[in-house]
Amino acid sequence: MAPPAPLRFLRQSISQAQTVGALWPSSRGLSRAMVEPVFAHAHTRREPLRVLEIGAGVGPVTEELVSRLLPGDRLDVVELNPEFCAVLRERFGAAAIVPTVYQVSITEFNPGIRYHHIVSGLPLANFPAQLVEAAYQRIFDLLEPTGTFVMFEHVLGRELLNTFTAGEARDRIARILQIEADLEPLVVSSKTVPINMPPARVVVRRHPEAGRGQS
Repeated sequence: MAPPAPLRFLRQSISQAQTVGALWPSSRGLSRAMVEPVFAHAHTRREPLRVLEIGAGVGPVTEELVSRLLPGDRLDVVELNPEFCAVLRERFGAAAIVPTVYQVSITEFNPGIRYHHIVSGLPLANFPAQLVEAAYQRIFDLLEPTGTFVMFEHVLGRELLNTFTAGEARDRIARILQIEADLEPLVVSSKTVPINMPPARVVVRRHPEAGRGQS
């Protein structure tokens, strides 16, 4: 019998620290906060939803999405870690809404469609700044102009890294902070979830095209 999903997550967080951004999966509170923007206007929907989840880990946010999506909706999941992909297929292979799991980097993902909502658990602070910039670009390429992009970040995580790192590592964090500062005008809401390990902040952004022509 395979170990429980959280223990499999812990093992990967230790062995793959550069690509797994926490020691434990997202809490139920954080997972719910991540999906709330996806369904905020569900009563006005005119077509099936297309939702993309990036960096799903062992699936705490996937579970919330699967429980709320309706027949005909589409859920695609991009996850680079092969162990996590196996967990996701095991957990949700018989769900009412079966997500399609792709073991691929988001920068190389090309489904041929755009999504109404994109939800990300990528630990961007762990990545090279150039990859962070490419990931954001690809995410907005995949998002409908009227869509929403939801992600979370660890409270004070980047600021602490910027304070306690030096040399190239500090330059990398500073560049990531600048990239996100440039995206600040796209933020439509944020919510802090203290009951998580570590505490996290959910950030919701609109598509860059959504504000064009507006004052």
